[in-house]
Amino acid sequence: MELALSSIDPLTALAGVGVCFAAAAIGSVAGMGAGMIVTLFLTPVIGAKAVIPVVSVLMLINNFSRAWVYRDALVPGRIALIAGVAIPMSALGALVYVRLDGAFIQVILGLALIASVPLRRVSARRKIAPTRVQVVVVSGIFGFLSSIVVGAGMLVIPILMGFGLAGPALLATDAAIAVLINLAKVVIFGTLDVLSLQLFILAVVMGLCTVPGTWVGAWWVRRTSIELHTSIIETLLVVGGVFLIWGALSA
Repeated sequence: MELALSSIDPLTALAGVGVCFAAAAIGSVAGMGAGMIVTLFLTPVIGAKAVIPVVSVLMLINNFSRAWVYRDALVPGRIALIAGVAIPMSALGALVYVRLDGAFIQVILGLALIASVPLRRVSARRKIAPTRVQVVVVSGIFGFLSSIVVGAGMLVIPILMGFGLAGPALLATDAAIAVLINLAKVVIFGTLDVLSLQLFILAVVMGLCTVPGTWVGAWWVRRTSIELHTSIIETLLVVGGVFLIWGALSA
């Protein structure tokens, strides 16, 4: 989809800045949801077909800032194992994505947002002790789905927790994996001509707006309840997911 940046009115642009800032702040507190919240805003603005390529650029920047903050806690071996499997599978997912109808993609996005709520809750309660085969399988599924829907990264969290990672090590390693997978997706989508220069510029600007939000989230988490933030995110995801599905089916 071609998008002229001049066609975005100032009010929408200002709202986009606010959404990216808030999404990064809330996401850094709850550990998830930033990309999903941005997706709810972007879909009616740029169309469902362009969402995943744009969010890939945006989350590349957002996760790089998080990985940099916690760089001393990175676990390179886990990053190499998961990303090494996920990246080639993301290329396959991208090939599927570019052949899907825009309305169908919007329905998939809506379902993914709604499904992310119970998936997050299950992931939070369970600690998996993964075998190498399980890691390879889950990493492959993650890579494939990451090029089609938002929120696929939640599949990685239980694996990392099963490796015994927590706190900064979990945040840093998860962010580094996201950086590598999103970098690969940006290259792949660019090669497939679904990430135009205009969309790339838009994504970079929005991604930069998430950086200060990450720092605000770190300040916010020390002063308020993470349960409150998670409840807000879950409500937004379910309501927004229903809205996306309804919009696609009624078009």
